Amino acid sequence: MDVSGLTLKGDFTAVTHPYTRPLAQLPLADERVYLPYKIATLVDTLAEAGVDAARTLERTGLQASDLRSTALRTSIRQFMTVCRNGMAATGDPALPFRAGTRMHVSSYGMYGYALLCCETLREVTQMAVKFHRLATPTVALSFREEDGEAVWTFDDVLDLGPDDALHRFFVEFQYGIHQTLARDMVGPDFKLSRLRARYPRPEHAALYGVYFDCPIEFDQPDNELRYPAALLDKPAAYRNSISVAMAAEVCERMLVEAKTTSGLTRRVYNLLMERPGQFDDMEALARKLNTSSRTLRRHLTTQGTSYKEILDDVRCHLAKEYLRSTRMGIDDIASTLGFSDAANFRHAFRRWTHKSPSDFRR
Repeated sequence: MDVSGLTLKGDFTAVTHPYTRPLAQLPLADERVYLPYKIATLVDTLAEAGVDAARTLERTGLQASDLRSTALRTSIRQFMTVCRNGMAATGDPALPFRAGTRMHVSSYGMYGYALLCCETLREVTQMAVKFHRLATPTVALSFREEDGEAVWTFDDVLDLGPDDALHRFFVEFQYGIHQTLARDMVGPDFKLSRLRARYPRPEHAALYGVYFDCPIEFDQPDNELRYPAALLDKPAAYRNSISVAMAAEVCERMLVEAKTTSGLTRRVYNLLMERPGQFDDMEALARKLNTSSRTLRRHLTTQGTSYKEILDDVRCHLAKEYLRSTRMGIDDIASTLGFSDAANFRHAFRRWTHKSPSDFRR
């Protein structure tokens, strides 16, 4: 398949120890588009256990001083290597839980600030799903309400499999992160109602009871965290509607930058930009990229995006340019961007920007 970004190349050497799995199987693992939030937290957590930063960052090409740079962008491969280094250095099954308890909203920069300023936990869920790609996504994040419970699901997007030790590390880390962030939002009394895991009961299962005061279930269909849905509309501790709008706008720009910097997403984005108003569908794009639509869809999912999201980014960018730089009417812009009518365009534009086209043009 001749698509830049889908095949891992280069002289990167994976750490060799019992947890290792061939990283060359992972698409887009070398795209350096992620801020080093999680890597920095693991470095600090391992330092407390006596593991120096040089060992933690071995074979990543990073030094501890690099983590202080606001310009640094890291890859999924680098994060995976740090996790494996930590697992090999300590053999401590509590490592992902301990690291997760350190991942407060302040650890996430502007993304964390956007979460912190949300009005309710419900708004937090919407923001978290939308901007999860900014936080080195090694699991796919989804949310739903079911039988009076709020349900977070964490899916394997790296094809590691539920029995893989590294996949379990990622999920356990995410469990810890989610509980920590929820307590930051609504207070220290936040409590999960249930934790479910796809993998079999591990030898360190007792640790789950230490970190999560709720029923724990293994060998389940999905990796899930659940809590009472009534908490979703509880006012958040640090809510600020003006600040959340400003922070979300910055996150939007960061998200577009991350998407369009990555190899495959950039290719799809550029192909769609070539024909404004006559956007290729998935089948046509796949043919141009010498692959199948199913494979293209899977690789975009792995990268944390989708055809619809990229098309929305393209339409949003073009709409802003037309509104800023031309005198085209709203009906004409809607038609040019492939909308069936102006009402649908207005609805989409407000969803993208939280403003109407008329307000944006003023």
